Amino acid sequence: MAAPAQDSLLGPSALRRPNPFPDIFDLTLKTTYEPGPSMGRGQSRQSSSHPTSNPCITFFFKASRYTADHTRKKTPPEYWYFGGIQRDLIYYEEEAWKFDPLTTFKLIFALRMVERLDTDGFYRALLWVHKNHPLTLSLNVMALGGKGWFKDLLEFLYFVLEDPIKEAEAEAKAKSKKNRIINYDHAYYDSDEDDFYQSYPYKEETGVEEKNREEITGTDTRIGRAKMAVERYQSDLDYRNLHDRISEMFAHFLTSDLRFLESGEIEKISFAYKFCPSVNSGYDRATLLCENIAKRIFPRHDYEEYSELEEAHYAYRVRDRLRKQVLVPLRKVLESSSSSRQIRYVPTVPQLLSQNPKALAGLIRYRRILSNEREYERTLYLMENGGENGSKSQFKLYINVVEFFGVSIGDGLKLPHLIVFPFLYMNKEHNERSELEWQTLVQDFSNKGKLRNCLAVCDIQESMRETYEDMVCVGMGLLISELSENPWNGMVFPFSLSPKLCKIEGENLQSKCEFMRQTECSVKLDFLAVYNQILDTATSQNLSPEKMPKRIFVFTNRDFQKAFKCDWRDNYKEALKNYRRRGYQTLPDMVFWNLKGGIREPEVINCPLKENHKVGLILTGFSNNMLTMFLNGESDSRPYAAHQIQAPYGIDVQKCIPRAEDVMKCAISGPEFDNLLVFD
Repeated sequence: MAAPAQDSLLGPSALRRPNPFPDIFDLTLKTTYEPGPSMGRGQSRQSSSHPTSNPCITFFFKASRYTADHTRKKTPPEYWYFGGIQRDLIYYEEEAWKFDPLTTFKLIFALRMVERLDTDGFYRALLWVHKNHPLTLSLNVMALGGKGWFKDLLEFLYFVLEDPIKEAEAEAKAKSKKNRIINYDHAYYDSDEDDFYQSYPYKEETGVEEKNREEITGTDTRIGRAKMAVERYQSDLDYRNLHDRISEMFAHFLTSDLRFLESGEIEKISFAYKFCPSVNSGYDRATLLCENIAKRIFPRHDYEEYSELEEAHYAYRVRDRLRKQVLVPLRKVLESSSSSRQIRYVPTVPQLLSQNPKALAGLIRYRRILSNEREYERTLYLMENGGENGSKSQFKLYINVVEFFGVSIGDGLKLPHLIVFPFLYMNKEHNERSELEWQTLVQDFSNKGKLRNCLAVCDIQESMRETYEDMVCVGMGLLISELSENPWNGMVFPFSLSPKLCKIEGENLQSKCEFMRQTECSVKLDFLAVYNQILDTATSQNLSPEKMPKRIFVFTNRDFQKAFKCDWRDNYKEALKNYRRRGYQTLPDMVFWNLKGGIREPEVINCPLKENHKVGLILTGFSNNMLTMFLNGESDSRPYAAHQIQAPYGIDVQKCIPRAEDVMKCAISGPEFDNLLVFD
């Protein structure tokens, strides 16, 4: 049972002796605590100084790593990056807090979870919260303890305790250096040579004094630190409040852990026993935390044997009892090999995110960006300013950005060529898992109306075996054939001088892959014959224009200019005449995908008969992300589906890039952030 707040901490008995230690640790540490207006969950304050930007997003993306080289007194120097100046961490934190305090508070912990902030940067960010919004930090301690942040809270408490000491030492060092320079200059300019050398021993004497101070015994140092901890606790209300809340948190978990231990429910025990400081440890002597914890676990008013004891003796007795009756039993049982196997695995930072797959996926994407942040910022900067060398097309830049995010075609869906890969190169027999993956992919795309009424021309040559071009030709050829409606369902064209519309044979995915590999291909394609085959089939079955294929995909490793038997423009003109003669006014569009080589800008194919009329697209190069973008960009082609504004032929790259705000919200959407609140 937790005790009410203690009046004070006593520390070791040596502090109560007359003049226990020189006042080298004396610091005037007084703060004024003024609670601000209460803010509940989900509330935010918005500043009019950011009408078009969200400072929280800036803090999320720009917060830089801070190492031990960055002192707490000095801020890192500003430096240029593409498109702006990188400022200090606290600058971004302050601006974000003005805009949305709750989101900023959550982001501090999210950035630590993905190791975006190192230890020093994380504690500096929390220190700003402690100095400016102490109530918010202290009242969230219990929620943070429930998520396993024991170690971080302990280290931060010590960080807060040491921060004024570091500042005082830095100021004293700077002042001492300044005085030495003044004394040296004064002696040099105001004395003759003999007088100068007589005055110089002053500096040597200072060095002796410093050496004597360094020879202070370890006992005196410990007493001095304990004295400093007691005075800080008594004079600094904000530090005292934080100290009490952390002690209360440990008392709560240790008390409940003892009950679980007695009842045999070891799997419910937390990690508080592991991170709680040992009595008389270095951390305990510096912070006196064990005394505060012990008084809350064994409050005087609940134990009759303590009612008549002096405060000093009471503090000694409960600290010893904390060690013997709480920490030792828990550690003895739980650290044994037989019991440790029964302990419930408590996720630690950053493993807490595994409880929320959505947040984890968003943060994994975010970490991909961070692994090459400068390149990411450079890409975004170039996108906003027209690309490199004034290029109007930004396809490569968009590709680079999408590579950072690793876009997906859907939850649990594999790309078609990755599903057929085992059958092509690993000699795996038909299995239900691969078949189920394929059926799931086909069903998902069919429900979305993607690639409906399309045909594929596949260039599956012997020389392409064991290459990704071969995989893509087989996988995409099969996918397109199964998404089309009758009479085009299950049909494919070989890349040939005399192409014939072939019905893909096979009862399962493995047999269909084998059929695709057996199709005969040539070095050239007679595209006029492809048009004519489609027209003959449509005429024989009396198909309406709505039933005609809307697009023909050509998958090959050949260049567009060298792939056809005759000039494509001549084939197009003649085919259009034949179609119109039989009552069809338009030809299917063409997507010519040269899978070989690096990714290039898409090229639009214009109609040879009508200026500025697009009838196709040439894609060059291949990557999984490029195919994913293409499949995601394909809109619903069913007649009753709403028309969507998109880039030509599904290449809507910008659509595949998650908004920065969505990534940020995903990062703080996990259950570990639900209980965080802003109070001041």
